[in-house]
Amino acid sequence: MPFHFNIARKDLLDAVSAQQNITSKKGTLAILSNVLLEVRNNEVIFTGTDLEVSLRQTVSAEVFEEGSLTMPAKKLFELARESSSETINFKEEEKNWVRISAGSSTYRLAGMMSEEFPQFEYYNEQTLADIEAEVICDLIDKTIFSIAADRENMYNLTAALLQKREEEGKTVLRMVTSDGHRLSIMNREAAGLAGLDFGQTILIPRRGVQQMRKFCDELDNCRMGVDQKKLVLESETAVLVIRLMEGDFPDFENILRSLPQDNSMFINKMLFLESLKRINLFTEDIFHAIRFEAKGDHLILTSENADFGSARDEIEITYSGHDLCMGFNCRYFMEALQVLEGDAIAAAVNSDESPCLISSAADPGFLGIIMPMKLNSPAPA
Repeated sequence: MPFHFNIARKDLLDAVSAQQNITSKKGTLAILSNVLLEVRNNEVIFTGTDLEVSLRQTVSAEVFEEGSLTMPAKKLFELARESSSETINFKEEEKNWVRISAGSSTYRLAGMMSEEFPQFEYYNEQTLADIEAEVICDLIDKTIFSIAADRENMYNLTAALLQKREEEGKTVLRMVTSDGHRLSIMNREAAGLAGLDFGQTILIPRRGVQQMRKFCDELDNCRMGVDQKKLVLESETAVLVIRLMEGDFPDFENILRSLPQDNSMFINKMLFLESLKRINLFTEDIFHAIRFEAKGDHLILTSENADFGSARDEIEITYSGHDLCMGFNCRYFMEALQVLEGDAIAAAVNSDESPCLISSAADPGFLGIIMPMKLNSPAPA
């Protein structure tokens, strides 16, 4: 049955903007670039999927005729974005064409039959537990930057590990990511975790993590759970379902146990970050290699670029350990410092060839580990 309804431009824009983040992925099925509109009971249900991540949103509307059809998500987004009308009218016509009226503008947009659209993932609501959305956002913000890019030989690192753990009598959520050159760990305590049960660990693909962050961005609370290899986030008006990855995450616990923290240098975070930004101007584009030299109460940073020259910067630190000379990727430090809270950081390094463990007393849930680089050239003068 052809649908006919009015919808507020802002509501339409918010819905299709979120949907476009999912449907924009290039796939083999043309209909996956569309969003499904189900019009009924004075509401429109928008559903988009790329078969890995699915999003369903319920939006209030003035409904004259009920029905369902899929329409191009990108074109709906562009239309809503550019429209100056507060209300947009949709009326389905013959052969899946839809007439869209927005103020003085009229459009005709081709749709596709809803029967061809994949079924929305079923989930058991009994598996969901209440959780503060801010907790999920913090876990993701502190770790997402070190998820590996999509590469076949690093498949399991293209996901974030999520665990429910008991630590010192408290129940916490832990998120862990790594790209093989660095490791980020974030722990957060949260109310309501007792009702959350998803086994020991789950692996959430990168795109799923990105959509989780967007889903929780403006929420105070949501419901989360795992059911049949799917992670589910639910709010009052929307549901996000993510298919979990299978496989094992590398054993990072042994790495943590092997890193001593008794040889730490204490550094002002902002001075360190500003110094790194300056030094990074003269690193090579691929590896962003810089040399760290810890000598007494000073940290000397140097970099060299074959085409442009070299740079040197020096900052004061609190350090009583032996002298160190190490190579690291400058970007890795910068990305970790940008999410780390507090005015001062502790950087623990055991030797010239050992990883660096980054932490902050003001952000006790976070740990960052950065692997060293081998530098062949001498430090620039």
